[in-house]
Amino acid sequence: MLFPDFGVHFVAVNDGVDSTRGENEFTAIRNVFNEMYARDTSKKIRATWQSKGKSGEHLTTIPPYGYMKDPDNKKKWIIDEEAAAVVQQIFALCVSGMGPTQICHWLEKSEILNPTFYWLSKGMKVGNKPKPGANPYKWTNETVSRMLEKIEYLGHTVNFKTRKQSYKSKKTLWNDPSEWVIFENTQPPIVEESVFLIVQNIRKSRRRPTKMGDMGIFSGLLYCAECGGKMYQCRATNFTEEQKYFICSTYRKGKDLCTTHSIKNVVLYEIVLKNLREAIDYVTEYEAEFVQEAADSRLRERDVEFSRKRETLSKAESRIAELDNLFKHLYEDNVTGKLSDERFIKMSHDYELEQSNLKAMAEVLREEIKQQEKQKTNVKAFISAVKKYTDMQQLDAAMLREFIDRIEVSHTDKKSKTREITIVYNFIGAFDFERAKEKAQNTTEKQQRTA
Repeated sequence: MLFPDFGVHFVAVNDGVDSTRGENEFTAIRNVFNEMYARDTSKKIRATWQSKGKSGEHLTTIPPYGYMKDPDNKKKWIIDEEAAAVVQQIFALCVSGMGPTQICHWLEKSEILNPTFYWLSKGMKVGNKPKPGANPYKWTNETVSRMLEKIEYLGHTVNFKTRKQSYKSKKTLWNDPSEWVIFENTQPPIVEESVFLIVQNIRKSRRRPTKMGDMGIFSGLLYCAECGGKMYQCRATNFTEEQKYFICSTYRKGKDLCTTHSIKNVVLYEIVLKNLREAIDYVTEYEAEFVQEAADSRLRERDVEFSRKRETLSKAESRIAELDNLFKHLYEDNVTGKLSDERFIKMSHDYELEQSNLKAMAEVLREEIKQQEKQKTNVKAFISAVKKYTDMQQLDAAMLREFIDRIEVSHTDKKSKTREITIVYNFIGAFDFERAKEKAQNTTEKQQRTA
């Protein structure tokens, strides 16, 4: 159809087709058979890949940057020490507060080869060869961002991340993470799980420089306890360190939407430093008690939340079933003439809309319950972080992100002139270390008196 329009002389020797001789009646039939053959071949290849991927084999031909194929077994990956050191450095830079753009600048300044040029320097094949004159030390934001999210660096195999829409299309589409198939501990890890989880938390609440070009150490960690909005730093060139403060972002949009919730940087700094010192002292002195207390505290929180979500889900499912019965009665009343067509259409539309919303909500609740059931309190990861900072004198961004997931600031009570600040820690959630230490000391004293 296209070749004649563009004056192309088309010859297919094996099929005996020559466009100068006019149309060939069998060409359309041959095209159908050829397409059937291509479709069948595509199905067989896809079935082979499905089988291979579900068995735990790596589907990628080139291992991620930081790994290489085992010379003795091409199906296995081993750590490439030189590249793995760069991967670990990238994660460390992210924990320290740098974003992908800043990390790219650091890598270029340090003259570290980007993955493509690194593989070429090792004599390996690459998919897309760089253009002549390209900067070998130039890293892209996308490359760094993808590396910071790679589950493979934990030592796991992740298959079926992408797909092709059809055998006719070369475009690659990303699958939803729920469709990924993960096989754990298939190769040595490059990044510790605790570091990886901290980086994912940082990536969720990205820190951005202020107009003055810097980032506060608490940037991206503070939230309003009432409205849940982020708290932003307020400062000016003539502000002293004691004058800088954080304020609720919702309040800034409209004073009638929330209250100020403002808190000065220096006040917050002292509170968090004191709390982290209490955490370190308690965990160092009462490690066994902390493990038990953290587990019990997390279970209590989870049980309350689970019961609330399960109750909501149960009500939604009951209402969905009730609406099904109402649909049936509406239809019967309409057929027998008890209900007019106009009334039937209106009522059925309203019921359908309600049921649709309930089904959507129920699906979200099921997924949330499923995810929460998978979560485990990683107390050991918190303990390992504590042991790195036995003598904490001051705070920095890397330290905060290693310990803290978020900080929630409530409004000031007018009567008591006090506010509540909740520190939610990585791996263990909100935890009252002062109360836990008092409890452990009282238990120890009782044991000493009875001994």
